Amino acid sequence: MSATRERVPESIVRSAIEWQMRLRGNPQLQEPFHDWLRRDPRHQLAWQRLQQMAGMFQASQLPNAEQAIPLLKRASADLSRRRALKMLGLVVGGGALTAVSVPSAWHAGYVTALGERRTVSLGNGTQVLLNGDSAVDVQGGELLLRAGEVLVDGPRWQARCRYAQCSGIDARVSLRERDGVSEIRVDRGEVLVTSPVGQRRLQAGEGLGVSAVGMNVLGRSPLDPFAWSRGLLVVNDIRLGEFLAEAGRYRHGWLGCDQRIADLRLSGVFRLDEPASLLDNLTHLLPVKVVERTRWWVRLVPA
Repeated sequence: MSATRERVPESIVRSAIEWQMRLRGNPQLQEPFHDWLRRDPRHQLAWQRLQQMAGMFQASQLPNAEQAIPLLKRASADLSRRRALKMLGLVVGGGALTAVSVPSAWHAGYVTALGERRTVSLGNGTQVLLNGDSAVDVQGGELLLRAGEVLVDGPRWQARCRYAQCSGIDARVSLRERDGVSEIRVDRGEVLVTSPVGQRRLQAGEGLGVSAVGMNVLGRSPLDPFAWSRGLLVVNDIRLGEFLAEAGRYRHGWLGCDQRIADLRLSGVFRLDEPASLLDNLTHLLPVKVVERTRWWVRLVPA
């Protein structure tokens, strides 16, 4: 039986959900969690499925165990994102099927799968490039970023993120939703950012993080925020742990490293469409080796 169709016992699914809850804000649990993953391939499979499902929820909207277990069981038949989006739109509650807890991203007009990139036109010469695992709507010529990351490039456009509204003039801008923050980075032109907590005008080379409680200037990042549009991951003096977290956005399953090497630093240019070569290159750049239990679970350890 293939990995995508293998049935996972309810007890293992419950354990995966418990680890999901326990790991929030408790990084000291990483080692025992990895030990649990290694003990049984079904642990890894349950965790991978849970992460696929959890990525479609806001952190505060993740279903509880009683909701998640039947959804994960049904997901064993087909893990494709588009079918999962339709299936997970029905959440058990009060003995009936309801869509009350469904995030708006599930109803977006344009959605990309993991590793996919897609171009959408806003009209007026403005183009929007969606990164993988992203969702947007276009309403009345205005872009609505529901989830993930986009690159907007055009003479004059309007866009809304979760916490901000952006007005661009001859601007090329990266918009990204991450960890409860709407990140705006300007590559060219000028952007006016407006939110309930303030207003700020950004020029080329500037970035801003907007949340429910304030605005924060984004300093220079070790990660090129525009390189993904060319199918590249370009980094400069980045921590290995941070690099793997970013690279993990472009592949299925779990990708991480031993804490003893998490602070190693690297620079380079990596092709996002060649994940196997990306990991192989790391073994030539750093004193690390790749441990691959399954294609869904990959960990780097000291060489």
